Amino acid sequence: MARYTVTRRGTSGPGAGGEYTYTARADSPEGAVTKTAAKAARLLHRLNRGGTELDPEPVNVTHIN
Repeated sequence: MARYTVTRRGTSGPGAGGEYTYTARADSPEGAVTKTAAKAARLLHRLNRGGTELDPEPVNVTHIN
């Protein structure tokens, strides 16, 4: 499996405008987007960022060698 980084942008709340990058191992870029969406939801819940919402469409998906 390849490694990918997926960057998402905050759309509302105190993290609006910020970029959040998550890394995942996946067979395809689409698989990485799906895996990092779940990871982002768990992390934002744990950090309790006061209602920061992330854009569902990633800003950037990068393959890591």
